Amino acid sequence: MDLTPNDEQIAFQTATADWCRDNMALEGARARPDGLWAELEAMGWMALTAPGMDLDHATEALVFAELGRFLAPIGLLSTAVANRWFPHVAEGKVALALTAREPEPLRVLDPAGSGAVLMGEPGGLRLFDLPDAFTDQRGALHKTPHTPTIDLSTLQSRHEWTSSLWTEDDPAPPLHLQLLSAAYAVGCADASRDMAADYAKLREQFDRPIGWFQALKHICSDMAVRAAAARSQLYYAACALGENAADAAFHVAAAKRLADQAALDNGRANIQVHGGIGMTDEAAAHLPLKRAHLLQFIAPAARETLLA
Repeated sequence: MDLTPNDEQIAFQTATADWCRDNMALEGARARPDGLWAELEAMGWMALTAPGMDLDHATEALVFAELGRFLAPIGLLSTAVANRWFPHVAEGKVALALTAREPEPLRVLDPAGSGAVLMGEPGGLRLFDLPDAFTDQRGALHKTPHTPTIDLSTLQSRHEWTSSLWTEDDPAPPLHLQLLSAAYAVGCADASRDMAADYAKLREQFDRPIGWFQALKHICSDMAVRAAAARSQLYYAACALGENAADAAFHVAAAKRLADQAALDNGRANIQVHGGIGMTDEAAAHLPLKRAHLLQFIAPAARETLLA
């Protein structure tokens, strides 16, 4: 199995990184502009995974790792997956719901402006239609609130979720979501690594950059190794899934576990390299760590799969 990206894949990766650097800087993740989603849609990343594009999972993983490096919206992840498995139904932005146990409210990520909600469940993916308004049994019209939480026990929520589609007994859709979320986490680990290394070159102590000191060298080196290991497993998992290998589920789960851990550990190490300023809100060091904590709840790797 050749894990070296080809020229076309490198072109996709480079174009994505260049656009994100100019239009979606990581430091601006606190408050993205209102028109960002339209720009992302115009770039075609939502349709990148559509069946007609005929792109393999390895190319998708490369692109979404770059998007993850710049903390792209979570809605981009769920919309891309929905376009692959529900191409004739999913239109526009699709929010992502975290699987919840009743009677817990459902946590919806990036709900603003979404017309549907994608939720991963054991054995498949479920897509719910989320209309702008609905009519109850008495004929009264209600506007649908696009809120980050939904109480599934209420009558209103049952009216809002008007229909659903279900990819039952097909392992590919949930594995696709898990793979792309792993790619996001790999990019997040890369972002923390790069941020720490850049700061270690600029910040001076005792008339020399702090990166000169061995303790900081070891921290940055460990970050680089974690990110490289997670990326290597991501590549292998993407190729295995693309070839429908018998052990594809294991390798995708392993990629997710390694990527999540690398993103968390690198996020913490990045703050440590930044020192006191890394603990403040004005620094961007905390942003990749917050994203890493969120990503570990999206399509997490099942222990049973890893131990099988």
